[in-house]
Amino acid sequence: MRNIEINEVYTLFEEIKKLIKKGNDNTPTVVQPEIELPDLSVINELTDKLQETIEEVRRPAKTECHHIFSIASNKIFFSVIGIGVALLVCMFMIYYQREEIASYKDNDLKYRYVKMQGTTTPDGIEYLENVFDYKRDSIKIIRKQVEQYEKAVLAEAKRLEQARLKEQEAERLRREAENLKRNK
Repeated sequence: MRNIEINEVYTLFEEIKKLIKKGNDNTPTVVQPEIELPDLSVINELTDKLQETIEEVRRPAKTECHHIFSIASNKIFFSVIGIGVALLVCMFMIYYQREEIASYKDNDLKYRYVKMQGTTTPDGIEYLENVFDYKRDSIKIIRKQVEQYEKAVLAEAKRLEQARLKEQEAERLRREAENLKRNK
């Protein structure tokens, strides 16, 4: 195969153009240029390659994204350190909050126990503090006693309320009976 340069092709086109103009001038000149016809198979091969390239461009390309988590990066390193410190601070806060909540629950139970007893003495308060500080297993017994007492108080309150309502109903019925006696 012979490679054809663009200048040669341009020259060939110019010669063909001149021949066509002379043919239009009706001047009988017979000039046989020695033109060597180029090999057209090269053009066909280039066209095929161009078609293949166009098809490759039209095919969807699969793009893969890779995320790299490298501790060597300053931003990542300081972010991890910051998150770790924040996590530790939160853990300590939660621990102290749990202790404080447990203390509140104990104080609530102590108050309810004193309320159940009615009155207390300094010795009774000291005993209660010792139970809550040193004898944690006795707290369950105290809790059960307090809950039973509160249930009994609630039941008694319901009974008293029902008795009061019945008395009111009886009083109302008595008044109605008296009104009926007077009206007869």
